[in-house]
Amino acid sequence: MTINKRRAPSSKISSEKKKGGHNNENIFASLIGGQVIKGTKKSDVKDKSGNFHSLKSGKKWQIFLYSCGRISQSSNLNILEKCQKSFPENYDQYLKDRILCISFKEKYISLHGRKAAKLLSNEEVSKSIGDNLYIKSKHLLRKNTGIICNMLKEKDTLRKFYNEALFNNDEVDYLTIKDSTNKNNKLFKIFSKDDVLNILTEKTYPTTSKAGLVPEDFNVEGQKILLCYKKDSGKSKNIIEIEVRNESKTKYRLIRFNMYSKDTLYLLNNLTEKKFNNKVKTYGQANESFAPSD
Repeated sequence: MTINKRRAPSSKISSEKKKGGHNNENIFASLIGGQVIKGTKKSDVKDKSGNFHSLKSGKKWQIFLYSCGRISQSSNLNILEKCQKSFPENYDQYLKDRILCISFKEKYISLHGRKAAKLLSNEEVSKSIGDNLYIKSKHLLRKNTGIICNMLKEKDTLRKFYNEALFNNDEVDYLTIKDSTNKNNKLFKIFSKDDVLNILTEKTYPTTSKAGLVPEDFNVEGQKILLCYKKDSGKSKNIIEIEVRNESKTKYRLIRFNMYSKDTLYLLNNLTEKKFNNKVKTYGQANESFAPSD
């Protein structure tokens, strides 16, 4: 049986994104007289003053994809270990029960239709299947995402969490975003670490995801941690999604932290801006701290 892997991008797409990211690093470095930093750390470009930039481009950024070992060793991200430990260590046992659960739902659909399957309660599924690690993991994850959200409501905890997630604590000085919303003038926008942390800590708040609506799956709320903000209209909008990946043995129990470009710029673009050159602008504290051109 082939189970759902709809969240996983193809290797071709991942490769193209990686190449695009490297190309943007080279372009940005040339625009500021800096140099590209090789490797897998948070910093991508070093400027002439010796400060480091994390460069982001595209509509959605994967800020990190961390294993259980990496999360457990973190000073502030380690609260996410509860999410990883919601799932059993043995992937094969988890997969066996996942297939059992989804097979039951698919058989039910074939007999009664998708509309009837949507009305089938989780309690009825659990009673029919019996003891099941896949179902237990979903319920435990819901409990743990709720605990973590309560921890992140404390602003000092949230700031430290953002600092390690985005900047690896003291590794990076600036968040630089390639803004592609204007197709005729794609700008690199430089924001200081302090401005980013101040705004995200003040403007965002944690919550958890609602239950999915896929009748073939066992849908439970709270499978993701969301960091949201209020738009001018008062409507709540996700800016960050944090989830446990489990679609394959190699990705099992990895924590993925995704962030949306448009929403990040929505919050940061209100800072005062300054033109560095035709392709680069600085904002807020970066107007003064970023090294001027020769």
